[in-house]
Amino acid sequence: MSEVFKGIVAGATATGAISTFVLLQGAAGLLPQLSLIQLLLDVLAAPREHMLGWLAHCVLGSVIWGGLFAYLEPRLGADSHVKGGILFGVLLWLVMMLVFMPAAGAGYFGFQLTLLAPLVMLVLHVVYGAVLGWTYGKLSPAHGGPFTSHHHPA
Repeated sequence: MSEVFKGIVAGATATGAISTFVLLQGAAGLLPQLSLIQLLLDVLAAPREHMLGWLAHCVLGSVIWGGLFAYLEPRLGADSHVKGGILFGVLLWLVMMLVFMPAAGAGYFGFQLTLLAPLVMLVLHVVYGAVLGWTYGKLSPAHGGPFTSHHHPA
């Protein structure tokens, strides 16, 4: 199995994990202004309640970010896949706060939505990254286990 495909599988697993949180958040009515799906629809200028938001969420989390993680993971310098995944998640969070949130009309760090936006999104991205790294580590035993150190030649 290619490393990129492993990244996509790990990305799909991680996307499934945070999708559970997104669905629970929606069902509970907590911070509806922070719905990842609705924010994606805002960026895409798509109608509300459109399946395009979920499709974009799944493609971004699985194919784009999962594939990119497979490429970047050996270059992140983390001593485990999980730590590399968390670092990657934090990097994605920064991109979201500085690019995606303003594009969705929420301002930098989403402060126009709620002061909790950066913290809530950081937690989601750390969970995404941890699941991504853990799953990728399980699929890539040649690099060591998900929690074990792996050293790359300089």
